[in-house]
Amino acid sequence: MALMDDPQRMADRLRALAELERRLSFRISRLSKLLDTHAARQLAVHGTGLTSYRILMVLGIFGETTAADLSRLMVIDRAQISRSVSDLLAQGLLEQRSDGANRRRRLLRLSATGQEALGTFEPGLLERQKVFEELLDAEELRGLNSAVDKITRYLAETLEAPDAAPVALRPGSDATG
Repeated sequence: MALMDDPQRMADRLRALAELERRLSFRISRLSKLLDTHAARQLAVHGTGLTSYRILMVLGIFGETTAADLSRLMVIDRAQISRSVSDLLAQGLLEQRSDGANRRRRLLRLSATGQEALGTFEPGLLERQKVFEELLDAEELRGLNSAVDKITRYLAETLEAPDAAPVALRPGSDATG
């Protein structure tokens, strides 16, 4: 018998779903997966993966940094960053150079081709952000940002991942969120 044809089974399932949705970490995790899937679909038409896009986006903002710094900022495993950086270098989307202060450190930056690629697919993802922000009124958006910042700060402190903490909540920061 199908679930829809059995009112008791349907009621039990709805109760179980309601129980599941009372767990904030589950809901945040599910939202994160939905956001990733949505972004990945937008990027797929450009032949770009989500991690590669995020590396390009971070370098577009920072200008230049190391793979280790990307790993800390993005809270992504260094091996995954390394693989993605290697692919992006092979595609000519990134350039690297030795750091003058530490010859073993390799600094990464967007190549002209990487800047062009980022300019091609970033507008769609910025539009997506605008849509999300417009779904909420100003008070809801402030509340959501505040809640995300508080949870992120707690986890960054607990996991000793200071680069993951929101800059606006860091001691001595004058940044606004």
